[in-house]
Order: sequence, then structure tokens, then C-alpha cells
Amino acid sequence: MYLTQGLHRAVQQHPNDIATICADRTRTHAESVDRIARLAAGFRTLGLEDGDRAGILSLNSDRFYEFLGATFWAGGVVVPVNIRWAVPEIAESLAEVDARALVVDDFFAGWVDGIRELHPGLQHVVHAGDGPTPDGAVAFEALIATPAAPPAGPKA
Repeated sequence: MYLTQGLHRAVQQHPNDIATICADRTRTHAESVDRIARLAAGFRTLGLEDGDRAGILSLNSDRFYEFLGATFWAGGVVVPVNIRWAVPEIAESLAEVDARALVVDDFFAGWVDGIRELHPGLQHVVHAGDGPTPDGAVAFEALIATPAAPPAGPKA
């Protein structure tokens, strides 16, 4: 069973039903899955390979949902970060699992430099917010502009 099977089923059975509502953004299942596939392709262009860990430091949002689906779609491993931790604890947890990528929203964008300093193995930061993208980070929407990727599947 693929971890993205539920996404495919939702598109097949109810493509025009609402999948997410967040702030002023409302997306159908078809729109969400298209964005998830494109984000997965963006993660792959960053170098995310099967089994690589991708962390997320974000409040709940539609982009958190898209990150989850895209990470699984790209063959990665989701590493949710406890938002109540301090920067040293976050960096240590990411280093412990060798997370190569981190997605942050606007609320946590100011923590990026401190996390990078304490976890030098962090290769990519993706900004999933509406505010300015931190220096050295890539914008979430820029990754979604990547052409869609086929879903990852089990290896033979």
C-alpha cells in the first residue's frame, strides 16, 4: 500500500470536493493533489532521495498537509518538529535523524539561522509562508512551480 493512496482515491472519487480551507485559500482534491505532486517533484530536484528525512516546523495549515503528502510522494520520511522546543532542541532532533530538509512557516522563519548553525547537515530550507523568504531558503510556491512527479513506489 502506498502512503499516498488516499490522495489518489480522493481525486478519483471526488475531484471537485473541497480538500482544504486555510485563510483565504480553498482547494479541491484535484488542486491539492496537483500541488502535492509538484511539491514532491520540487523536493526531488532539491536532492531528496528515497528514505531522506524532511522536517517541518510549522503551525497547522494547508501547506502542512501538502508537505506531508509531497514528502511521502517523493519517497521521503516525515519528521514533524515539536513547535514548543527551543532552537537547540529542534536542531538536535533534526541532526539526530539526519534531516536534510526543513520546511518552516512565517511563524518560525526567524529561527532558521540558529537551526542551521546548530545542524550543519541541513541542506535545504523551504519557506511555506506568505512573508519574505529567509536568506538561503527556497519558497514553497517556487517548488510547486516544478512539473509534477509520478508517485514513489516500492522498490523491486
